[in-house]
Amino acid sequence: MTWKMMCNLLEATDNAIPTRQISMISKAMENFEDRPSLIQIISMEYPSNNLGASRLKKWVAKAFDVHDDEVDDYLVIYDELGEAVYYFDSSAESDSELSLNQVIALLSYQYSGIDSHGNELFESAFNDMSALERKWFIRYLLRTPRNGMSEGTTKKILAKHYGKTQATVKKHTSFNTLHNTCNYYERQEEPPLLITHGSFISPMLAKQIPQRKWPTDRIVDYKYDGNRYQIHRSGNNVIIFNRKGNVVTNQYPDIVEKVRTYSCDEFIFDGEIYPVKEDGSPAPHQVLGTRVHSKNHEEAVRKCPVRWVIFDCLKINGETTMDLSYRERIAKMENVEDQAHRITEGDPIAFYHQAIADGFEGIIVKDASASYQAGKRSVSWAKHKPPRIELDLVIMGATYGEGKRAGVFGSYLMGARSDKGWTEVCWVGTGLSDSDLVRLTNDLRKNVDSFKNGQYSFLPRIVLEISADIITRDSEGNLSLRFPRVNRIRTDKFAADANTFEDILEMI
Repeated sequence: MTWKMMCNLLEATDNAIPTRQISMISKAMENFEDRPSLIQIISMEYPSNNLGASRLKKWVAKAFDVHDDEVDDYLVIYDELGEAVYYFDSSAESDSELSLNQVIALLSYQYSGIDSHGNELFESAFNDMSALERKWFIRYLLRTPRNGMSEGTTKKILAKHYGKTQATVKKHTSFNTLHNTCNYYERQEEPPLLITHGSFISPMLAKQIPQRKWPTDRIVDYKYDGNRYQIHRSGNNVIIFNRKGNVVTNQYPDIVEKVRTYSCDEFIFDGEIYPVKEDGSPAPHQVLGTRVHSKNHEEAVRKCPVRWVIFDCLKINGETTMDLSYRERIAKMENVEDQAHRITEGDPIAFYHQAIADGFEGIIVKDASASYQAGKRSVSWAKHKPPRIELDLVIMGATYGEGKRAGVFGSYLMGARSDKGWTEVCWVGTGLSDSDLVRLTNDLRKNVDSFKNGQYSFLPRIVLEISADIITRDSEGNLSLRFPRVNRIRTDKFAADANTFEDILEMI
């Protein structure tokens, strides 16, 4: 399979609904070789290349032998660089037979700012491509394909093409990358259910369930208002993954140095990084954006001090611990610093009040006898927070605001996924800062699906965490939230990770 053939497939499935994408790509794979490389590209399981949009725009202008302003004009019209490049020279044809492996090498190359060879590599490949190849090359270089192919979609493609159940693929990809799983399926082999340094494991997730359903044999942890991370250490080699599986080690040089001081020098720990004030108490979650989005990591460390807290152990000193009970996993970490604040006996509600008084979100009540269920939202972990309902919902639509919000989307239609597609849940407009509104508006303009009667509809891409006093349901089965408010934009979550319609019904 060549890059040209793959680009034709990407274009044919662009903005199709997930079920259509799954059907078309799994069928097309029957006629293609090098299927693992196809999966590696669409899942973006290649190293970050340190190439930003501003530098890439200059390289594109140089390749076209035009001024930057001319590329900017097309960016204003088409809103993203891949599309702008396509229409800048839409008639460009190519006889290039670039292989997918060659493209992966180009996507993975470390394009440092002082390396002219990177520019030469880019320009040579770019000039040999057709307009369509350039469009998708640019998109995947920037890791912004904008085709809605989530990790869940890719897993379903594997399941359909290789005749596996979705549960089987989910189990295999909890321990292996998507393209390595594909490699094993190609050889008609069973992927190993082992974890190794540098191989991301999908995190276990908590559910909000009634107290009457809490596990009786339990261990209770604080719930920290930060971002979920997985840290791998082997000797001095430390890798930090965010909850999507992206490597973010360079965002946290202070945490890297901290974990290098641990007495155990080989481990995979699951935990949270949260922002702190000068006195060490928790700072508002929004402050963490300085770490996540800043390009000057040294300055971000100064501006946003953080703390790393460990609440689970997946591997330590060469031993995989995921199949052990939570009680046993904690025992394995007995002498490790930075563990979560927890109780193994006593009143969990009293512990909850202590957590709130200390400035944290609440508690997680965990089944002490349960194993680590990678990638699963499990009743073995029950989260308990202040008595406002909290849901992760997806933006389905929006309308422009009035007054100072006239230039941005001011009200958002939120929805949840169900067996019938996406179901409307509520409209929300409070809780967002002016900068949040600008950011959301810019992101949503790239995902417009339709426009009717003053309302824009969007492809389901962006997740917001919504809080409300109560969930109600009318006689026709329609849901609504009382006093909904946006807590935060969940850039760490895909639409597939948001709450489902069934989740909401369980809360009523």
